This record gives sequence, C-alpha cells and structure tokens, in this order.
Amino acid sequence: MMRLGAASLSAHMLGDARLTPRHGFAVVRRGGMLCFSSTKLAAGVFNHVSGYGTFAPASQRALDAVIRHYGELGDEVNLEVLMPAVSTSDRSLLKRNGFREGGVLFQCHVRTMSRPPRAHAVRDLDIARVAKRDASRYAKLATRGFGGGGTIAEVFERGWTRQIGRDPRVAAFIGSINGVDAATGVTLVRPEIAGLYSGSVLTRFRGRGIQNAMIAARVAHGWARGVRTFYSWSDPDSSSAKNLRDEGFRTRFEVHWYTRKS
Repeated sequence: MMRLGAASLSAHMLGDARLTPRHGFAVVRRGGMLCFSSTKLAAGVFNHVSGYGTFAPASQRALDAVIRHYGELGDEVNLEVLMPAVSTSDRSLLKRNGFREGGVLFQCHVRTMSRPPRAHAVRDLDIARVAKRDASRYAKLATRGFGGGGTIAEVFERGWTRQIGRDPRVAAFIGSINGVDAATGVTLVRPEIAGLYSGSVLTRFRGRGIQNAMIAARVAHGWARGVRTFYSWSDPDSSSAKNLRDEGFRTRFEVHWYTRKS
C-alpha cells in the first residue's frame, strides 16, 4: 500500500517536464526510503518520507541518511508512519532522534474478497472507463470534485492527464447522471493489490449513493483482473470512510506524521 502510493505520487511529481523544474520536485531514495521534496512548495504531500518500517527496515543508519538529506535541503523531516504496522520500538527510535508525533493524516481501509462486488443501481447513473482522449476531461472533473484549483490541484490534474490511457495499470472512471459528469475515481492495479484513488462526487450530485457505486465499479475492475485485496485512503472518519465501510472495507491502518525540525 505504501509502496504503491509512493510510486503514484512519484509519477505525479516527476512526469511533467515543465512542472517538475518549476516546483523543484525531487524524489530520491535514502536509507531504503523514498524522500519527496520541493524547493518551491511547502505542502507536506510534496515534502515527506515514505516507507519507514514498512518497505524499508527502520534503523539508525537509515534515519541518519534521511536526516542528512533534508538537512542539506534546509528542511524539516516529515515521516509517514503506518500504525500499527510500524512497531513500538521503531517509533521509539524516532523519538530518540528528536522526532515528535503529530496527528493522524489518513486512515487506510482494506477489503479482501472471496466473491465479486455487488453492483449498485443508482437512477440515471452511467459509469464508464476513461479513454486517453478524455484524460484531461477526467482530470479537470476530479479537480472540481475535490473543491477547486490551486497549485497542488494543478500538479495532480496534469499527472492524471498524463497517466490515463498511457499507463495500463491506471484505470480512471467517470460517473455521469443523464450525460452530465458527476463523479470520478481511479483504480491502480498491481498483481496482488489494487488501490482506489481520486474518488470524488460534485456537490450537486451528492447524497444519491454515487460514490458507493463508483467504489463497487472500481473494485469490479480489479476483480476482473485477478486482484482480491483492495485498499483506499481517506481523511479520518470522513464521509468517504463511511462509504468505504459500507462497501465492506475495514479501517486497518492509520498514517501518523512524525516531524523533526532542522
């Protein structure tokens, strides 16, 4: 889950020959972990470390490499820590190195299935996979669904536009009501697991069960390709989390933010 999410973020940050230098994006591996940074944007999504104690073993040597890297950049170190996957002893190592725990960033909801998902019948809703020619349409709709524009939205909008129809592992879907675009969602498919990302519903269409139908459709896409375990991130105890639980997902992990000042 952490590895797949990190790979997706890397594609957004490094795939655009104009945006990458404009924002000073870089993704490097230090101590087995992925270190994301931006010399222009202070947002945590572009300035953090992924993989501590999960796809990279926790050790003093690994932490030293990460601390040294961000010290050279003049930045604080922000670590994503997946709980309860990261052990108490590994979290204690962080505290001994001057890291302080912040709040919960995200919840991770997981579903492992033995049968295909149940499709949802929502009046006048049509869900269709997005072709390459409609990638920009999808990306702009997703930006609207998440509340507007701004630099961060631009990065993800350009990222989805570039990846949809080009990367076979990225399947994007638009939900439409009577031909009017209403909802978005992406499935990132890997051989053993699939992640649900970019799920949104425009404000005027909320409250009809559209998001649940979009979740089921994206799971069905992965199921048809042999995937049986699915996950999705959400803000803590949000409406998105409720929708996922309604679809059989269970909250398995939380990502906490650990910060060390430079």
